[in-house]
Amino acid sequence: MRILIRLIIGLSLVVVFFFIIAFSFQRAGEESRPGKKRGSDKGIYVTAWVAQTPARFNYLKAQAKKAGINTIVVDGKDILSRPLVELAKEKKLGPDTKVSADPWLSKLAYNLHKDGFIVTVRLVVFKDDHLIIARPDLAVKIKGGGIYRDNKGGRWADPYSDEVRLYNALVAERAALSGADEVQFDYIRFPAEGRARDAYYSFEKQGVSKVDIINSFLKAVRERTSKYNVSIAVDIFGVTAWQSRSDIENLGQDLKKMAQYIDVLSPMFYPSHFHYGYDGYANPGAYPYHFVNSGVRRTKELLSGEAVAIVPWIQGFDLRSPNFGPRYIMEQVRACRDEGVDSFLIWNARNVYDVSFSALIKGR
Repeated sequence: MRILIRLIIGLSLVVVFFFIIAFSFQRAGEESRPGKKRGSDKGIYVTAWVAQTPARFNYLKAQAKKAGINTIVVDGKDILSRPLVELAKEKKLGPDTKVSADPWLSKLAYNLHKDGFIVTVRLVVFKDDHLIIARPDLAVKIKGGGIYRDNKGGRWADPYSDEVRLYNALVAERAALSGADEVQFDYIRFPAEGRARDAYYSFEKQGVSKVDIINSFLKAVRERTSKYNVSIAVDIFGVTAWQSRSDIENLGQDLKKMAQYIDVLSPMFYPSHFHYGYDGYANPGAYPYHFVNSGVRRTKELLSGEAVAIVPWIQGFDLRSPNFGPRYIMEQVRACRDEGVDSFLIWNARNVYDVSFSALIKGR
């Protein structure tokens, strides 16, 4: 009997200890976020893998500080969505689903705040292999049968699905609980690549447009995260700043209508991503100033009167850019500043920023 009692007491202490640790991580995430709402300012993108590789991550942080970088944008979807994918698989997601902070991200946010960085958590929204593998019924499909795949083979969740939008809103809430200053949505659109014209949306609602769906998601996120001190940001294609009617209707992104639900807009003005001949330039990748400056100017015009900060993504990688180097980086920075925008984020998928750091350190 004594052995049994000791065993029960021991197990009870383990359970209590576990909950104390879990609660401490959640509080660390919440308390590490400064009192005033902050959005991204001057930053670099970092993968979750690099953020979990101390030597490399410490090097990037040290160089970033020397270069005047004060924002770290880190991927969070794969980590934050894990418990929610399981709930979705069991069909247990609902409006009353409770979420908690992620221990790893809470600790990361806490340490980055101590180092003086703004913490932005990037969430890839409707492009979601993990969710679709668990719940293929939620996928964007192809007319005639099968699941839609984009040009890289990625699966997409149907934005028309109430469950899909709720799942992503809960992921955003977990980011806020984990201490993010800003939740940044990427792929917050309908698919446009490959066989997108043949896409079939099982949950499509009569009379509800793609623009309505994207805005309803942003509205729901705004309401769900209003109790947290977190900014809401959206990434968009650079070309979206030109806002053609077809782009608005196909992607579901109407910048003026989205503005009421967001704090920050981050257009991806990578010159190399504009097609050959765009705006009269044979190779846009060779003209960093023009495409960034024109894009910022057009975005400001579209958002005229809206209280939304413009924090553009600029090109920190060599692709179809024969003149890429430190000057290429500074031309993009100058293109922003000439339009009164002092903030920018630098994208390099491999997280190699030596050229960018060199340019910014020399330009200080």
